Amino acid sequence: MSLQRKMIVVALACAMPWVSAQAQSVADLKAEIEALKAQLQMLTQKVESMGSASDNAALVQQVNRIEQKQELAADDQEKTGFKGVKINGVIEANFSYNDRDKSHNFGATSGSGGDEFGMLQITKESQDGEGVDWTLRLLPGNSTSIVHEASISIPLNKENRIIGGIIPDYQGYEYVFSNANPTLGNQLISHNALYDLAGPTSYAGIGMSHTFANGTYALKWIVGNIDSGNDPTDAVDNTAAAASATRSVGFAGRADWFINEYAYVGMSLAHGSMNRNFDIIAVDGGFARGDWSFNGQLTTGVQHAAAANGNDAEWTGVSGLVSYKINPRLQLLARADYIDNSKNGGGTYVDNQGAGGFGLGPELDATGTAINNDVGASLTRLTLGTNYQINPNTQWKLEYRLDQSSGNNFQDKDGTFHKDKTSIGTSLVLSF
Repeated sequence: MSLQRKMIVVALACAMPWVSAQAQSVADLKAEIEALKAQLQMLTQKVESMGSASDNAALVQQVNRIEQKQELAADDQEKTGFKGVKINGVIEANFSYNDRDKSHNFGATSGSGGDEFGMLQITKESQDGEGVDWTLRLLPGNSTSIVHEASISIPLNKENRIIGGIIPDYQGYEYVFSNANPTLGNQLISHNALYDLAGPTSYAGIGMSHTFANGTYALKWIVGNIDSGNDPTDAVDNTAAAASATRSVGFAGRADWFINEYAYVGMSLAHGSMNRNFDIIAVDGGFARGDWSFNGQLTTGVQHAAAANGNDAEWTGVSGLVSYKINPRLQLLARADYIDNSKNGGGTYVDNQGAGGFGLGPELDATGTAINNDVGASLTRLTLGTNYQINPNTQWKLEYRLDQSSGNNFQDKDGTFHKDKTSIGTSLVLSF
């Protein structure tokens, strides 16, 4: 027992005979007892408060020790460079089949043209809490390039940043990768026709990003090389130096208006020159509220001397996506795409001179012969799908897709030509 508590007990013991001696009647004695009880209650509260103060002091010391340990751990993390580092990604097991190639493909569906099975992203947050300083996104297993993004973002203030490095294209409403989180990834297995054929893939350069009106408006732009892997090399001196010297230089930008928490509209453009000369403009938007969501995109472009007949390739395309949630786990999706590619024998940004088996190029008859070298085939694509949210990190998808060309531009494995191609697929997506 502490010294204070002992003194209080002694004082109470001494007070008891004093009360008995001073009381002159039973009523007086009862009154004195009640007064003594009140004093005892007050003293008890003081004793308890002194005990609480002692306990609080010990608790404060314990908290101080924990805070010191946390500060030391944070200092160690900062010294090793891991402060603000985040690692996330996607692993996808996908199977797809189409009735023309008779192909059975397993892999991921990033749309990058590789054979990767997922994506790993490492980001570094700035120490002042104003966003990401750099991003490294890798594609494990990709045979073309394992690096999908390697970008820096340097804040000048809260509204303006310098950006640079290898940055994926930002045209259109679709994401590059699938993701179990429906707000972060592409919800169907495949991409729309505009994503696949009518726009750039990546940029390598430097630019800036800006926000206005507390994030209501956003703008970003970059100057550099656009899809330099598509640039033709020097026919005489096909060396690395010559290839570097002939790279296209371009400008790409995007502006967004976030109308409210449900709707947005954006506009993007890309211009290239000095090797491939092209101009592409796209407008896209989206609305999501409750169980329904809608997305749309309109793209038009021209590329100099890239059509099948040697003239300029010109294309215009539209895409629309609608989805509805039957319940919080199960979502139905439908997407329709159309690319008008009829001018100059066909040819889009990706499908130059109409080669590649996408159903484009000059319209073909049933024997595979061009009907008219100056008339290109247009493409229609219809996609139906479902996705089921197994848990917050896992999503299972099914998809059916029908591609139709205005000519017999799909060649079967046995060499016959058709106007359509049917694809089916299923995918299991795990995000972390």
